[in-house]
Amino acid sequence: MPLPHPAGAAPRAGATEQVSTTGRVGATGRVGALDGLRGLALLLVVAFHLFGQGRVSGGVDVFLVLSGYFATAALLRRAEAGTLRLAAHYARTLARLLPAALVVLAAVTVALLTLAPRLRWSAGLREVGAAATFWENWELVHSALAYGAAGPDASPLQHFWSLSVQGQFFAVWPLVVLGLVAVARRRAWAGRTPLPPRRLVTAVTAAATAASFAHALWLVHADQQVAYLSTFTRFWEIGVGALLALLLPHPGRAMARAGRVAPAPSGQAAARFGGVRSLLGWAGLALVVGSGFLVDGADVFPGAWALVPVGGAALVLIATVPGPTAGARPAGHPSHGVERLLDSAPLRLGARVSYALYLWHWPVLVFWLLTTGAHRASPLTAAGVLVVSAGLAWLTTRYVAEPLLAHVTARLAARRPASAVGPADPARRPGPADLAGDVTSRAAAPPSGRRTLAVLAGAAVLMLGGAQAAATAHDVTVRQSVDDLLAPSLDHPGAAVLAPGAPDADPPRGPDAVPFRPATWVAYDDHPDRPDCAQGGDRSELLECTIVAQADPAAVLYLAGASHEQQYEEAFAALARAHGWELREMLKHGCRLATSGGGEGSAGPVPPPSCATWNERALAALVAARPDAVVVIGTRTYEDGSPEQVLPGQVSAWRTLDGAGIRVVTVRDNPRFEWFVPECLDTTTFPEACGRPRAEQLAAVSPVPTAPGVPASTVHLDLTDSICGPEVCAAVVGNVLVYRDDDHLTDTYVRTLTPAVGRQLRSGAPWLFEDGRSAGPG
Repeated sequence: MPLPHPAGAAPRAGATEQVSTTGRVGATGRVGALDGLRGLALLLVVAFHLFGQGRVSGGVDVFLVLSGYFATAALLRRAEAGTLRLAAHYARTLARLLPAALVVLAAVTVALLTLAPRLRWSAGLREVGAAATFWENWELVHSALAYGAAGPDASPLQHFWSLSVQGQFFAVWPLVVLGLVAVARRRAWAGRTPLPPRRLVTAVTAAATAASFAHALWLVHADQQVAYLSTFTRFWEIGVGALLALLLPHPGRAMARAGRVAPAPSGQAAARFGGVRSLLGWAGLALVVGSGFLVDGADVFPGAWALVPVGGAALVLIATVPGPTAGARPAGHPSHGVERLLDSAPLRLGARVSYALYLWHWPVLVFWLLTTGAHRASPLTAAGVLVVSAGLAWLTTRYVAEPLLAHVTARLAARRPASAVGPADPARRPGPADLAGDVTSRAAAPPSGRRTLAVLAGAAVLMLGGAQAAATAHDVTVRQSVDDLLAPSLDHPGAAVLAPGAPDADPPRGPDAVPFRPATWVAYDDHPDRPDCAQGGDRSELLECTIVAQADPAAVLYLAGASHEQQYEEAFAALARAHGWELREMLKHGCRLATSGGGEGSAGPVPPPSCATWNERALAALVAARPDAVVVIGTRTYEDGSPEQVLPGQVSAWRTLDGAGIRVVTVRDNPRFEWFVPECLDTTTFPEACGRPRAEQLAAVSPVPTAPGVPASTVHLDLTDSICGPEVCAAVVGNVLVYRDDDHLTDTYVRTLTPAVGRQLRSGAPWLFEDGRSAGPG
């Protein structure tokens, strides 16, 4: 999207500046009001990020509409004219998007390695590479949104997801348009009924937009977090803009026609025409501005509620794009509609730095929160972040983005064949990249375009390669450190110090003290490494794994449920090997074994819709397998201190198993924290500061045995006294880090729990052990 010429500057020779009835139209025939719309939408995004307390505006949705609008019409015109050169097109697109992005990514990399805890390095470096190559939205889907993922709730590069969606569109759409134009022409060459390329492109765009919208409606209910980031669910917003570009008259063509035909109608007809357009424009602007206040988009976008900002952007486009009968107003005679506001100098100035401001404001905010330890920014702090981000954005735009874009534009223009120059494409001063920026490019001689494209793409690939290599090297170090934890250590007794009769042991102090293990930057990876043994949050198919196989098992046990069942795998596996049991797993992330969905309580998260189907299959499979025992988590604890619960849906599942003659072994849930324990330990020299009072979450006695409906045959394990002291649930026990995040135990600590699990099992389920089998499981 273009920028107005700065004060005192004039367009290069051959350019003209016109003003239509709907606002400023630049030398390339674009409506200047849409620059202001982009600037306003950007301010909404930044304002809600800084001051919205977790709510999101519809600004990104407006950007997506504008991206489709500006890309499609220009691509189709050049494809039909035969002047679209892909190398030059992609080179100009990257010249708009990459320079400012690479500057921000370089700064984030430095901040990540100097300010962030080491446990975030791998994920952060991978996001740097993904953001540089427009893949961040999928990186977030596959890593940061994984169940129980470590790191901050919002990474410093999370906002690159929308730029990645647009980058993927910009990469694919030119090929689609060229392909459809070729199909239409081939049909004509074959002597068949002529099919205008515009009509074919419109039909395909409409079908793809409808399919994307339908997919978004479904996925928002199935997995809204993935739907929010997915390119496929976001395409319909881009498609709306593309359809408007195909169906509305292009400003340049409309104004050319206005000069050749009679002036715009006058009198009542003109008044009605202008009044309707003005009404549409103001209504659209109200929807754009008000969407963030009316709708909590973080929870419902990009489903049907996203029609609020998308519809608003569409109405503004309809109102501000000149119609075929719109006569041109003389210069200095502005319109009195919404375009007058949108074409104002402040919003056009905002549009100039909008892209860089969008890139800078989020990492500045995240790293401020990280270094200060604050959970959120106060209004005064948010204002400071805005000022700093605006300054960085102006410097980046003025001294990096604009000069590099001007250089690339000049190189492409210098190699441009004369046939590609026409009155509809006069020269202009290039503007910076922007989130909904113009992806059109001047046709250029192939060698120049290819060289420029190679340099720009090479810079992105170089950052990708460097970030991936650094992340991989760090991952290797982490994995080796995790493997080293398997070696027993007398200096790290863990739960043994809480066993009855254990001598009191003060935490090690001083420079000669042996550090606790695992280290904070290793802790998150200290977990059962069986990614193929637990079903994902959006899948309902049943997975079953054998952890300890026996040719002739003395007993068969299942761990069934979610990650809190899986975290005890190491302890039960050690006991299985020692006593000849076969240990199997049947797990699904975020889904407890229950008869009603996922078995969460009123204070807990809503389980995924696939939970109910998975539970039906899991219970049927367990009944068919008839194991000797099924191990489940018996209670539900809550990070916010809500009372510990025994969930009725789980009790119902236990009764189903008991009715089939299968014994259930419950394990009381462990305490949960409102902070990531390893990160807390990184910020203090006193591990005690990262603990939590035991009574904040746990009842004095486990509520499972006395809960209504619990089968009498159920065996109850309560490991609380082996995880917490009498008063405090500490972060480090027996020189071992207890938690790998905010609610999952480290494998290293679970291994030290094995004796406690064995003692309680022998007491409650003696028939599992050789010396108690004569009594039978009854």
